[in-house]
Amino acid sequence: MEITLAQAIILGLICGICKCAMPYTPGCFVFNTVIFNAVLIGAVLGDMYQAMIVGASLQLIYLGVIAAGGNQPTDPCLASYIAIPAAMISGLDTTAAVALAVPVGLLGAQIMNLIYLLNGFFAQKGDAFVEKGDAFGMTRWSVIYCGVARILLIGIPVSIALYFGSGALQGVLDDIPQFVTNGLTAMGSCLPAVGFAIIANLISKPKYIPFFFAGFFLIQYTGIGTIPLLIAGLFLTFLYITFTANDYTKASEYEEDDDEDEDEGDEEEEAGEQCLGKLDILKAYVRLWTTAEVCHSFERMMAPSFCTAVAPALKKFYKGEENKEHYIEALKRHTTFFNTEAHWGGGTILGLTLAMEEKKSQNYDAIPGEVILNLKTGLMGPLAGIGDTISWSTLMYLLIGLFLPLAKQGNPLGGIGPIVCLTIICFAIGYFLTLKCYTFGYSFAENMLKSGLVNMIIAGASILGLFMMGGLASTYVTVSTPLKFATSAYTTTLQSILDSIIPGMLPLLVVLCVWGYLSKKRNYFAATVGLTIVSLVLGCLGIII
Repeated sequence: MEITLAQAIILGLICGICKCAMPYTPGCFVFNTVIFNAVLIGAVLGDMYQAMIVGASLQLIYLGVIAAGGNQPTDPCLASYIAIPAAMISGLDTTAAVALAVPVGLLGAQIMNLIYLLNGFFAQKGDAFVEKGDAFGMTRWSVIYCGVARILLIGIPVSIALYFGSGALQGVLDDIPQFVTNGLTAMGSCLPAVGFAIIANLISKPKYIPFFFAGFFLIQYTGIGTIPLLIAGLFLTFLYITFTANDYTKASEYEEDDDEDEDEGDEEEEAGEQCLGKLDILKAYVRLWTTAEVCHSFERMMAPSFCTAVAPALKKFYKGEENKEHYIEALKRHTTFFNTEAHWGGGTILGLTLAMEEKKSQNYDAIPGEVILNLKTGLMGPLAGIGDTISWSTLMYLLIGLFLPLAKQGNPLGGIGPIVCLTIICFAIGYFLTLKCYTFGYSFAENMLKSGLVNMIIAGASILGLFMMGGLASTYVTVSTPLKFATSAYTTTLQSILDSIIPGMLPLLVVLCVWGYLSKKRNYFAATVGLTIVSLVLGCLGIII
């Protein structure tokens, strides 16, 4: 069996599209698994039975792989499009296919690091359109071009590798110097620090900075998950706000005047009506659900997708040329670092954000923009933990387990069944949360304004946001050093010495260095490029990993 040029091009194109992970649910399924990719490969090569058998065997080694927080340890998707066709055309047994898939998967994870870096460049280009209030221009650069680039950067090498044979590919893999691989790994370990530093810089006040360190070291010393981290953060926030309540309480800026005439009352009532219907909410969620992953970068993660989702609603809220400045400010608010799971986190935060933005548009000074930003920041990590646990770590692999016996028998339903079921269930969850949180969030915003608790909410959201950023930075910035020191008596590592002083010292130093730079320069692109070069060089030299 030989792969024709047309088949190689088609498979490369499909692989590139799958690596775009869009729409979100089926896209992330094929991004993190093998089994449905085997169906597509079998359809193109005309041997569904053999493709499913090989794919079922490969799937077993990738059970439990999810790209939590955009951090993917290996690449099951790319491994599928190389190993399954190679096994089919070369007559490799499943063991040999697995042996080929493992290095390809590891290489794919490094390629994604480069793509995330490139997406940061596109996001920077999109900022120029945000400054002009051109939401579509931002979407074109920050989302659409990201997808096109990803398809080309993945699809072309896959097509070439498949057409010229697995032997040539294995030779390329074998020829990549180890120090280059080490450098790329170190880069991927360091670059998430940029995003966390950006958020910390945006929401922090000097007196709240200790909460960042509290979250960081709580993870370092206990290793707890995001949900316990959220509970601890809420408790600390409650205690702080309770004991400092007098510092934040002030008269409401949005109280009704009993002496207002009837016309003024009618105007206020009219202003309080929701202007988004169910169709508007559905369209907003579909935009987020469709594009959530394709725009991922170390600097912004899924922020361009979120901005794309809310932009039409913002246009409704801030109508007319007189509100263009407010519209631009709102767009800028939603292009800053944001990352969550798009069903549980995306739906909830999208609904609440739309409600808050609508209320802000009716009384612009009543809700500071940082309240909305901090609300997103405080919720994105815990809700991502819920979504990753329920949707991706539990439900997805439960469905795969149910259908895997069919796949091992060569039945394509073994690959189609899980992705269809997961998509229906998770999309319904995401839309339901968006709709309900928009309704609830509107009431929440209304009550917040009338209660005079705006300052407390600002403080609480800042504290919780910094606390969660500290904990998440501790989780996702994973840089360490392999350097060793040997004496005649014993051998020790530099990492063990650092850990004995302060656990997680290196990740903390990386985040603090970027944070310190951004607090003075505010040049996000320079921070990203600088950290990329430094981490790559140090990784190639074997100083960090």
